[in-house]
Amino acid sequence: MAVMIITHNLGVVAEMADKVAVMYLGKVVEYADTLSLFDNPLHPYTQALLKSVPSLAMQGGVKRKLETIRGMIPDPYTIIKGCSFKSRCPSAMDVCEEEPQLIQIDKTHSVKCWLYN
Repeated sequence: MAVMIITHNLGVVAEMADKVAVMYLGKVVEYADTLSLFDNPLHPYTQALLKSVPSLAMQGGVKRKLETIRGMIPDPYTIIKGCSFKSRCPSAMDVCEEEPQLIQIDKTHSVKCWLYN
């Protein structure tokens, strides 16, 4: 039996899920087992999502600054050529004008990003 949970709450994901598919504008950008995803997020969107979660933890005695994802979500009715996250991505490159393929990094982790081609 399987249950699919759709949420923006990464705490729920960490507690409830064995596998995670991170989606941006309706497309899977990263797929991994939960532990791999939280230990080693690969896609820039996944990394940004995890950095934007509020935390009470201190880093070197200083509270961690809550980060935001730059830019705006594109209009979902606009057809975007290439990577859908490129306009908000800090690692965007010229090749991002083309659609990347989902690449298998290891047995439990796949990512759809030109950084790993």
